[in-house]
Amino acid sequence: MARMYVCGITPYDVGHLGHAFTYVFFDTVRRYLEFQGFDVHHIQNITDVDDDMVRVSRERGMSIADLTEENHAIYLREMDSLNVLRPNSYPLASESMPGIIEMIGTLLAGGNAYVVDGHVMFDAATTPRFGALAGKTPQELRDGPRTDTMPNEPDHLKRDPLDFVLWQPSDAPGAAYESPWSTGRPGWHIECSTMATANLGDRIDIHGGGGDLVYPHHESEIVQSECATGAAPFVRYWMHVGTLTIDGEKMSKSLGNLVKVSELLAQGHTPDAIRLMLLGRHYREEHPWSSEELHRYEELAVRLRRALDAPGGPPDQLLVQPRRNLFMDALDADFDTPKAITVLTRIAADIERGRLHGETAIPALIELAGVLGLTLGREE
Repeated sequence: MARMYVCGITPYDVGHLGHAFTYVFFDTVRRYLEFQGFDVHHIQNITDVDDDMVRVSRERGMSIADLTEENHAIYLREMDSLNVLRPNSYPLASESMPGIIEMIGTLLAGGNAYVVDGHVMFDAATTPRFGALAGKTPQELRDGPRTDTMPNEPDHLKRDPLDFVLWQPSDAPGAAYESPWSTGRPGWHIECSTMATANLGDRIDIHGGGGDLVYPHHESEIVQSECATGAAPFVRYWMHVGTLTIDGEKMSKSLGNLVKVSELLAQGHTPDAIRLMLLGRHYREEHPWSSEELHRYEELAVRLRRALDAPGGPPDQLLVQPRRNLFMDALDADFDTPKAITVLTRIAADIERGRLHGETAIPALIELAGVLGLTLGREE
């Protein structure tokens, strides 16, 4: 079994194409692993206890639970429309409190955390590995710039700037829970560690998310998980997706510079074209948004669909098989989806030119396209 955990959405607002970039890619990872015969157990959390959830629920005069339900339903509709397979489970932070409190207690008992004014802080000095994922020393992390993924924390209560919140006082409706330290709520990082280990065990095969989560979120997950469970490494393979940008800036809810999947679909763009565009660059690269690029992939989606109706050439003793191998080689090479798309394009072109036998090449095209989550206009 392949155990995969992907950091999910914080549903204080609707999603956007940047989210789709992440989840379309990890959907492709899952599909390829299943294509290769793996049983994939895929977990994707919902961060429904969070600073932004508290703020927006107050601004909109609604409960955190209702805000979560409303925006997660929109997210599901958009991902369904892009043929993204649903994970095995969407654990909620709000439903994971007993496990979170237990893990924090374990960290305190092991000397990896300390209590101050109702807060529980992780003591970064107790682990030598902090910064290893980012390839930075602790001092480089201290000296580095603050990013928009860093939560607001009471730095004046910390022994070291690298320490981070495990628990904090809170009286916000829907985000206040009883604990041995205070009525409050967990920090962001401990939520994912608890949900990941509760659903997948102490060691995970693949952990994914956006590249902007490497520090502090994933660095913090590693050290607190390994200190709490004693199992290392916490994750065998980390996979981080590059940033989707618009006009040179990261596409994000906080900046409001969003392109929404629902809007693209309403404009007549097809799910296949959107997926092709999102997979058309290597997943680690920055991906600038371009409507012109999407139109080019719309044309490619048409060419791929058109090949299904071409007669192809005479019987060819499975000449398509080397193309299948090239497709798998591309995905085996750190999921080089652009190269895999090129292989699909060549198969389709050779079917239309009569170089490949339709009875063997068309089923291969359908199968391989399905690994990338493409339907080629067919009902699945």
